[in-house]
Amino acid sequence: MRQALAMLVSGLTSRSVVMMVGEGTMNALANQDPQALSMPSNMEAVEDLIALDGEVYVVSEDLDALFSDPQLIEGVQRINWSKAKEILAEIDLINTF
Repeated sequence: MRQALAMLVSGLTSRSVVMMVGEGTMNALANQDPQALSMPSNMEAVEDLIALDGEVYVVSEDLDALFSDPQLIEGVQRINWSKAKEILAEIDLINTF
């Protein structure tokens, strides 16, 4: 997340995309409680990336497998796996974590 933000801020890329899959979809939740997991929240990085016209997607199938009726951070876009594959095919550099 922060690498995508840094790439966009630095001007090294004009397009920065974050795609949340599996348990990573938890980073899209609007009401995160990082204290519960003793982990830092990525909410500010997500919001900053969106504010700078970065693209943030969450794969619906993965999100719905973990949560019923989740509230997402404003600007996070829900997509299905078919659309995710289309977006990934457009990307030149992919980092996973």
